[in-house]
Amino acid sequence: METNNVHLLLVEDNPKYLELLVRWLEKVFGYQNLETAVNVKEATEKLQNPFDIIVADMRMEADDSGFAVLEQVQSLNLSSVVIILTANDTVTDCRDAFKKGAWDYISKNMKGNVFEILDASIKEAITYFNRWGNVKNDQWIEENREYLEEQYWGKYIAVINQTVIEAADTEEELNQKIEERKIRRFLTTICKIGEFKPVDELIKEGESETLEFKSTLQWDIEKDGKNEKLKFNALKTIVAFLNSQGGTLLIGVEDNGNILGLEKDISLFSNRTIDEFKQTLSNLIYDCIGANFANYIKVRIETLEAKEICIVDVKKSPKKAFIKTNKGLEFYIRVGNTSRGLTIPEIYDYFS
Repeated sequence: METNNVHLLLVEDNPKYLELLVRWLEKVFGYQNLETAVNVKEATEKLQNPFDIIVADMRMEADDSGFAVLEQVQSLNLSSVVIILTANDTVTDCRDAFKKGAWDYISKNMKGNVFEILDASIKEAITYFNRWGNVKNDQWIEENREYLEEQYWGKYIAVINQTVIEAADTEEELNQKIEERKIRRFLTTICKIGEFKPVDELIKEGESETLEFKSTLQWDIEKDGKNEKLKFNALKTIVAFLNSQGGTLLIGVEDNGNILGLEKDISLFSNRTIDEFKQTLSNLIYDCIGANFANYIKVRIETLEAKEICIVDVKKSPKKAFIKTNKGLEFYIRVGNTSRGLTIPEIYDYFS
């Protein structure tokens, strides 16, 4: 991050010192995005806009004004670095500042040019976080990965102060959301929850207990036309994966690994687009399996040999899943390479 791109908020109640601080940072060190506040109330109002660095005086209208700004930054989950700048420095305040998460604690009474020391501290913060990211966020993600996978499996998440503030299906969509909210990227950790194998590697593995191929979703190859009954074959596999150890379903691939693609299925839709295919499959999952299982199912499209293939990644569900059919609710599990439906007595034994 270049100096002229750093967004700074300066909180200082001494007008003369504030003017001097602005002059040094702007004219000497080249910071171009500066805003000021003279008390905590004004600073809090300013915090509705994003800042990379906040420089807060320690003693203003209250003895702990700088800490009040620091606590406000944390309570709002802002990705801002806070530097305490004070003339009434004490060892106790310094210790408390670092315990509360301040980046630095600088005394106005230090020997040398305090403004140069402040500039160096700002640049060190920018360099550190641009290079290493937010270690606390990374640790929090690893410690809470099980929870995050349950809530955001297959999604990209943005984390600030150990809190998920946005999530999206793609990194591009997530970046757009961050831009719309005007969240500064500084200290924001972006992470994908769950890694998925590319389709070519999956096809090479061949069908197994956790991998199944389907030629089509609704296109009947033998009759050369639409057959809505076929869609239940895909849904049965998804339910079986939910009830077993999870797995992946490929649509557009024959049992022997030959790639058919989704062309025939897509031809059944009015606009003949891949989005219609994905929406149709998502609707089938919601209607026949249930929206409660959406977090455990990820639908994606990849292209191989100039043909589009649908990959449905399924995570094991803590709740048992059923499929709604004309016959009522049906229950499936994986047995070897197949999805097997259980009879009522078998279901009773299974749950016992």
